[in-house]
Amino acid sequence: MKNIFYCVYTFLILSLFNSCATYNTKAQKFQSAIQRGDFKEASTSIESNKFLHKKRNLLLYYLEKGKVAYLNKDYELSNSYFNKADVIIEDNKANLGGKALGVLLNPEAETYTGEDFEKVAIHYYKALNYIFLNKFDDALVEAKRINLQLQAINDSYPLGKKNRYTSDGFALNLQGFLYEASGDINNAFISYRNAVDLYLENNGTFFGTPLPNQLKQDVLRTASLLGFTNELEHYEKLLDAKYITPQTTKEGELILFWENGLVPYKDQTFFNFIVLPGSNNGIVSIYNEELGLTLPIPIPSGNGNKNDFSDINVFNVAFPKYVERSPAFSKATISSDAIGRTDFQLAQNYDEIAFKTLRDRTLREIGKAAIRLGTKKISESLVKNQNADIGAALGLFNALTERADTRNWQSLPNRIYYARIPLNKGENTIRVSIRSSNNTSKEEVITIQGKKGIQFRNISTFQSL
Repeated sequence: MKNIFYCVYTFLILSLFNSCATYNTKAQKFQSAIQRGDFKEASTSIESNKFLHKKRNLLLYYLEKGKVAYLNKDYELSNSYFNKADVIIEDNKANLGGKALGVLLNPEAETYTGEDFEKVAIHYYKALNYIFLNKFDDALVEAKRINLQLQAINDSYPLGKKNRYTSDGFALNLQGFLYEASGDINNAFISYRNAVDLYLENNGTFFGTPLPNQLKQDVLRTASLLGFTNELEHYEKLLDAKYITPQTTKEGELILFWENGLVPYKDQTFFNFIVLPGSNNGIVSIYNEELGLTLPIPIPSGNGNKNDFSDINVFNVAFPKYVERSPAFSKATISSDAIGRTDFQLAQNYDEIAFKTLRDRTLREIGKAAIRLGTKKISESLVKNQNADIGAALGLFNALTERADTRNWQSLPNRIYYARIPLNKGENTIRVSIRSSNNTSKEEVITIQGKKGIQFRNISTFQSL
């Protein structure tokens, strides 16, 4: 029997070394390639990453491949990966087997279904891909799906456990860009107005993003173009802003996006629950002071028989946490002949969204995590009553497998900025000076032909402090 114990013990120790690394550790190779701007190497590294090829991790594989293809300006290929990611998300809704493994082992044994904001970000990138392919109608469909996806996600949660992330100001703003690019000024105004209203409903800041001044001007400008005098006066008063009619007509516009840094990555933390005295029909209550949370767990306590688990008094429950990756670059200034100098404005703060949405789901998910550990404790005590050595081995196994799910879409940006830049007729040279917190800088140069309508471009920086 001791031989069996030592074999199990050795197996478990080997399992610890092979499986305890976080996803961030396993993703370092392709993330380093992204930070160097070597997108071909990043794609190759993802392709050779065995962890990402496991069936339960295929969503992450397609998300990372789709983002790298986007960065490499292969927009058709990027959307083919994101379409596959969409299919996996739908299929995962019926995946019960993976969820059962999450109860028995840990959440990383489950099929990865994505954080809510990651599911939404798929449609943002598909919209951008279609924009750069000059397929504005398809882009608009994806931009609309952002808020439809958010509504569907929140409808699935019970009352009292909804997310605060119920809409997306950037998605509404993006819809406005696309309507305007297609010549539909009326719907552009509605989208800009809806975006402004969302910011105002949240005291002028939505998930770490202040209401952009450019958005204020866009809602005023489109109201003026449509002759909506009452709406124009209403929003001028509401926004404490005056619309000034441009004195000169330029040759179209460029909307330039700047994606900066990388989204926070997941590590793990532990919440310590203590078992409160007494039981009620075989149910004990456990309490965590940090969360101020009491949970009922079905563990018989104090029965005075061989299935008495009253010796269980502490639960250490693993749960994911985000680790900040502050962007190395903090500001970018644009200069061109048509506009002189101007700055980017923050449009989306994935750093803030990641931290806040994880806090939102903590109270929803921590109960499941406690039940998982309770199940392990019961099995451990039952086996220990039959055989102390095997019970000890199972206890070690339970300890080794109690870990959080550290998977997340790690090639997402930390923040997205934008600027609207008027263009002159003929060739325009747009210079973007990007500065870091220690005053080092780099320059991006964009050459673009001025023409009627709206054109779109993007630049990216990835370095973190």
